[in-house]
Amino acid sequence: MKKFMMKLLLFLILLALTVIPFNVWVDPYNVFHAESIRDNGVEPNKNYIKTKFVLDHKEEYDSYLFGSSRAGFIDVSGLPEGNWYNFSYSEGLPLEQYETLQALISQGEIPKQVYLSIDNISFLVNPAYHDGQLYRKPYPYTGTIGDKLHFYTAYLDTVTTIESLSVIMDYEGDTEALRERMYSTGCENLNLDITFDESNTKAYWADYYEPRIDEAIEEIQMFKDLCDRYDIELTVFTNPLYITTYERAVDKGYLDFLEELAHVTPYYNFSGYNQISMNNDYYFETSHFTPEAGNIIMDIMENGGDEHTIRAQGFGYYVTEENLDDFMEIIRHQVYVTGVLEYKGD
Repeated sequence: MKKFMMKLLLFLILLALTVIPFNVWVDPYNVFHAESIRDNGVEPNKNYIKTKFVLDHKEEYDSYLFGSSRAGFIDVSGLPEGNWYNFSYSEGLPLEQYETLQALISQGEIPKQVYLSIDNISFLVNPAYHDGQLYRKPYPYTGTIGDKLHFYTAYLDTVTTIESLSVIMDYEGDTEALRERMYSTGCENLNLDITFDESNTKAYWADYYEPRIDEAIEEIQMFKDLCDRYDIELTVFTNPLYITTYERAVDKGYLDFLEELAHVTPYYNFSGYNQISMNNDYYFETSHFTPEAGNIIMDIMENGGDEHTIRAQGFGYYVTEENLDDFMEIIRHQVYVTGVLEYKGD
C-alpha cells in the first residue's frame, strides 16, 4: 500500500510538472499572458485582461466606456475632457461592470465620467453563467487565495487547451495590432473590412437567454448608486440593436426593461425602428454595429448631432421619467404597426 501511495504521489507530481506548464504556455484565452497577449485566433478573456491592465495602469485613465462587445467599436480616442478607455468585452453585464468600477474605486481610482451601454444582453444573461465560460469568466475581484485558485485552475483544462491547438496552429494573427488596441484605448479593430452577409439576417440569439428584468434593473441601480456616491458623471445609453435582433428582444420583454430603466436613470435610446437599425451598412452582422454607427451615437450624446430624421424615429431620444410615456408611445407604436406585438391599447 505504501509503495502504491508513493507511486501515485510521484505520478501526480510528474503530471503537475507537465500539465501546468503546458496549459500556461499554450494559454488559449491569454489569461496567463495578460500583460503580453497573443493574437492566436481564440477569443481572449477580455474581462480579465482589460481589468488587470486598467488596475495596473489606472493612473493613465480617468474615464471609461463600459458595455458588451457591441460597444467595442465605439472610438473613444476622440472623446473630449478625459483620458478614455473602452472597457467593453464579450457579453459585459451591469453586475460585472459594477464590480469593476468598485475595484477601481477601492484602489484609489475614482473616474471623472463613465458611459454605460446596455441592451437586451443586459437583462437576458445571468452573470453566474459566465463563470462556466472561460472566455468570459469574471476577474477574481476579491483577491482571496480561494477566489484566485478557483479562477486560475479553471484554465488548467488540458482537454480545452488541446482542442484549441488546431485553431491556434492554423491562425496567423496580428499580435502587435491587438496589443496596441488593448493596451491603449481598449477599442476593437475599427478598420475591419467586413461586409454584411445579406443572406443571413436572422436575429443574434444565444440559447441561454432568459429574461431577468428585475435583477438587471437592480444591478444597474447599484452601478448608478456607486457613481452618485463618488460624484462620477454617468451617461447611460442603449446600443442600436439590429432590427431582427431587436424584434426578438421586444418579444422577450425589452420594452418593459426600457420602461423600468427610466425609473433608475435617464438614458439615451438608440434602439428601435430607424434608419440605422434597418440599414445593413451599419452592421458587421446581426449583433455588432460598425464604428460609423458608433460615431453617430457619440455625436448625438456629445454634440446633439444633426441627424434630425433618425432623431424623430427615436434614435438618440433622451428618456427621463418625465417624458417616459411619450417615449414608450413612440416605440410601442412602432412594434404594434409591424405586428411584432399585439396592440393592447384602447
